[in-house]
Amino acid sequence: MSTVTIDELKSALDFHRDNDAAKAMAAYMKGHFEFFGIKQPVRKALSAEFIKANKKLEEKQVLRLADQLWKMSEREAQYIAMELLYAARKSRTEKSVTFYLDLVTRKSWWDTVDFIATRLIGESYQGERRPRVMLKWVKSENTWQNRTAILFQLNYKDKTDKELLFETLTALKHKKEFFIQKAIGWSLRQYYRTDPDAVNDFVEESGITGLAKREALKHT
Repeated sequence: MSTVTIDELKSALDFHRDNDAAKAMAAYMKGHFEFFGIKQPVRKALSAEFIKANKKLEEKQVLRLADQLWKMSEREAQYIAMELLYAARKSRTEKSVTFYLDLVTRKSWWDTVDFIATRLIGESYQGERRPRVMLKWVKSENTWQNRTAILFQLNYKDKTDKELLFETLTALKHKKEFFIQKAIGWSLRQYYRTDPDAVNDFVEESGITGLAKREALKHT
């Protein structure tokens, strides 16, 4: 099977580098990351053949490619890594899930953590009752592990373990960190679509306030 190499992908990204756009993107991300300055539609077009050519490789090869992308300076490379991992999800084993968990604390920011939490980790654990690592991460001092524990059920709808969700939110509601409070509100707003009465009762009984409450009841 022919493949598209990392070097070929990087050459294509380099060719489309836009320094002015890169500065604006870096500013939007609070200066945490460098960028090629490539907007999403162009990036997806440039990476489409790379992902198509490599998504059916053996799991260890996919993980190696994703790791190489994660180590690149430009943020777009991490987005492509996540898209590759998601495209290759049908062949994932516990090795892939372990890799996903590791990525949560590598070059962490909401733009990668939310995709990893909801699409990679969330889909991996769907159907598993009270995943042990999520119970552990509720008690973590790491904001991004906390946020993942809140959001991994985001797309579960009527499959959501609401007891676990509400336990998690209760355990973390005291943390004033913006990304925790925002995630609490987001998770409740999403679950409201499935069980509005349960969310209304939780908001009233839990005593959440401020940003988390505003986000939770945004569409009520």
